[in-house]
Amino acid sequence: MKLFKKYGVVIGIMVLVLFIGCGSTDLTYHNIDAPTAYKMSILNDTLLLDVRTPAEYAQGHIKNSVLIPVQVLKTNYTKILAHKDKKILIYCRSGNRSVTASNILSNNGFNRIYNLKGGIKAWIKNRYPVQKGQ
Repeated sequence: MKLFKKYGVVIGIMVLVLFIGCGSTDLTYHNIDAPTAYKMSILNDTLLLDVRTPAEYAQGHIKNSVLIPVQVLKTNYTKILAHKDKKILIYCRSGNRSVTASNILSNNGFNRIYNLKGGIKAWIKNRYPVQKGQ
């Protein structure tokens, strides 16, 4: 019993620290809405990264965006390595693939990542311009 009292407090503190550490919800990217994304898109200091398919991109994309489909981003992120320390705004159709892309870039040392919540659907809903074609 004395042993439990002696080490029970230490074990309890260790378990508490473990739960606090595992419960962390720190994102390695920022989720932003369409109006914020629009403001970023008109600045010259942000890379716009479209992670949809080429067919989706051709149907309409944000002006000056770079297309790297999320399916090949793990092996092709080196194409944007020069932007590693710059702001990168990532978008897809609805905001799901861009989360995956945000995590891929974050895991590869990119640290100024912004994910467009709702994707290009939210962009269009806010009546922001898109370009068609390649």
